[in-house]
Amino acid sequence: MKNAIQYYYGLYPENIFQSNGSYEFDINHMHYYLTPYNRSMEELEELYRISIQLLERQIYCHQFVFNMKREIITVINHIPYVLMKVFITSKQNVTINDILFFSGLTMRDTEKSLLRRNEWKKLWMEKNDYLEYQVSQFGKRYPKIRESFGYFIGLSETGICMLNEVEEETTLVISHRRICSKNTLFDLYNPLTFILDYKERDIIEFWKSEVLNESFLLEDFKKFMEMLSLNKNEMIRLFARSFYPTFYFDKYEQIIDYHENEEILNEVLDKISIYEAFLKFLYFYVRERALFPDMIWLTKSIG
Repeated sequence: MKNAIQYYYGLYPENIFQSNGSYEFDINHMHYYLTPYNRSMEELEELYRISIQLLERQIYCHQFVFNMKREIITVINHIPYVLMKVFITSKQNVTINDILFFSGLTMRDTEKSLLRRNEWKKLWMEKNDYLEYQVSQFGKRYPKIRESFGYFIGLSETGICMLNEVEEETTLVISHRRICSKNTLFDLYNPLTFILDYKERDIIEFWKSEVLNESFLLEDFKKFMEMLSLNKNEMIRLFARSFYPTFYFDKYEQIIDYHENEEILNEVLDKISIYEAFLKFLYFYVRERALFPDMIWLTKSIG
């Protein structure tokens, strides 16, 4: 790969480290990251513009580097790669304060953006329909999925129902496809993970991971929520997303698409009671602050 970097970019790496198909190296005390690219060219053009805008605001996300042909994508051994200059190399874990910072990075004129992921109800319903059909075709190949799937689809349907209580809004922030407390600052500032969504997305995804890692602290959560001062729509949207089991569907995809052992589902299944306790707490918290209606059926359905 060293020769390829020299040939395509005219750069001469001092050291190259490979990890999971990506490469990191240094040149004159500056860090670089070469990684496969699997999103569309149109999205890449948007991500490039966003990275430039953030740098102009003195937010040092990774910056894309053009190759010798002035192209962002470089095909090496039939694999498309992008090269980025990395300003924040820290492998320190993300904190909720880092999430709070990103929740304020609003973007303008996003109506036609390909990075928008804020149509939660539509996206969730389409995914549920697809997964239900897929599971119906499994036969007996995945017994753990068959036994657990109905429960988690039920949770997601509850979240979808709650979205009927809120209206779509136009203000979106820089979010991440998935963020958790095990991610690092290096991950957080990687534009390849960026999407545009409501600020509640990253917030609740972070707390979901904290709950499942059993590192969730109630007092920290309360303090953080008070700092956010969410309005009624935002609070209900956050609550609705807490019911959408991204953590289960991510494991599902690892099993079906990447042929992981079905036993990885135990990482989620063993924590159901812990997660239900979190949902109960969040229900009463949201109802008190957002004038959310009493939902006796909800408290029964989550244990």
